[in-house]
Amino acid sequence: MSLVLFPRFLLKLMLLAAFTACATTGTHAKKRLNLHFYMLIVVQNNTCLNNPKAKYTAVQTGEAPVPQPFSFGVLHTFDNPLSRKMSLEDPADHVGRVQGWYGDCGQTELTLCIAQTFAYDDGASKGTFALLGSDIATDRVKYAPIVGGTGDFTFCRGIASQMRVFHASIDSEETAWFEYNITLKF
Repeated sequence: MSLVLFPRFLLKLMLLAAFTACATTGTHAKKRLNLHFYMLIVVQNNTCLNNPKAKYTAVQTGEAPVPQPFSFGVLHTFDNPLSRKMSLEDPADHVGRVQGWYGDCGQTELTLCIAQTFAYDDGASKGTFALLGSDIATDRVKYAPIVGGTGDFTFCRGIASQMRVFHASIDSEETAWFEYNITLKF
């Protein structure tokens, strides 16, 4: 009879050990980091894509695109500065750059598929983290997942909220500032 009880006891002990290990190490993040910064976007007039001073480039397939509502299928690349404030005047406020692309992927509303890599250095944290998500242009606040990083952001995951806080047409260029609030977990 003790042989029958032993396997049950052993099974319960193993389950208790596994549960304790999961509870102590857990799948929950041990570190949480909140970042707040602004991104400047300057979009040139798209009729002049060969401008060597352009801060924006449209990338298209080899064939001329078929006209679609909401520019469906068009890809855009970017390299934009990040700052603590909505100004680039003081170099001390610069916290990095964001590079990536977005594609117009909505056929019934202006929807963007975005892939961004943030190269970030605020003096306390340095490294990169990547955002990959969808952006419905008419949403006031946009949310996207952070899917990983390097340096101080290694193994991070999280969520980014983005909101346009300024927009103007200056010298035939569309200029906008976007505010980012990012929560990272490690």
